[in-house]
Amino acid sequence: MTSGNANSRLGRYRRQSLRLREDALDEMQGGRWLRAEELLWGSLTLAVKGAALTQGQELDDAAAVKAWATRLGRRLRDRRIRDAFARLDEFADAVDRARESRRRMDPVFQILEDTTAAVERLWAWADRAAAAAREAENER
Repeated sequence: MTSGNANSRLGRYRRQSLRLREDALDEMQGGRWLRAEELLWGSLTLAVKGAALTQGQELDDAAAVKAWATRLGRRLRDRRIRDAFARLDEFADAVDRARESRRRMDPVFQILEDTTAAVERLWAWADRAAAAAREAENER
C-alpha cells in the first residue's frame, strides 16, 4: 500500500469513526441505547484500525482489532484504550440493569465516557505516530 493510499484510508477511518461517535451520542439522547452501542463499536473499531494503520498493520477481524487495542493500551499504560472493548461489552447489561431497577443511567454514561475517551486517545496517538513516521521518512 502506498503512503497516499494509507493516508487516504486513515482520513476516511477518522471521519467515519468520529461521525459514528457523534451519531452514538445523538442516539443515546433519543433513548436508543442498542443503536448507540452499535455505533460506538464502529467508532472504536475504526479508531483502532486507524492507529494500527499508522504502524503499517491492517487488522481484518474483530479479534485482531481487540487484541491490538489491548496491546497498545498496555504499552501506553492507558486503561481506557486497554479495556475499551471489555467496557463496551458491558454496555447492554448496564442498560438492562438500569432499566430493570429504574435507577439512573450513570453506569451507562461511564461506559460511554470511557469509550469516547479511548477513541479520542487512539486518534491522538495515531496523529503522533503518523507524524513520527513522516519525520523519519524525511530524514532518509
